[in-house]
Amino acid sequence: MLSRIRVVLTTQLVLVLLTSVVFLMVSGGFQAGSAVFGGAIALINVLLLEWRRYQTDKGRAIDARQSLLVLYRSALERLLVVALLFTLGLGALALDPLALLTGFVMGQVALLLTGTKRTD
Repeated sequence: MLSRIRVVLTTQLVLVLLTSVVFLMVSGGFQAGSAVFGGAIALINVLLLEWRRYQTDKGRAIDARQSLLVLYRSALERLLVVALLFTLGLGALALDPLALLTGFVMGQVALLLTGTKRTD
């Protein structure tokens, strides 16, 4: 499990850094920083997902109803954290919206590239 998380996180970092380098060359440092912040949001999203999965796996066996509640709770937690971080980036920090969103999307693309199948 740990090696799969490393692959996902490494892929995210590479894609986000490449995206920020492109923004740096085309638009400047502010946009590159905005892309990095967007990628960090995606990274935090995956870390929350994996942390909740780890907590569920190491705990006692749960029935289908409890499992569904954990799924909903995890989805709600991740949605709120992502929304708050976007609000912080766009509102308080006044980051570039296109770069921020592009960094986030590239971070999420890493999930598609590495796959989401569970092998352990």
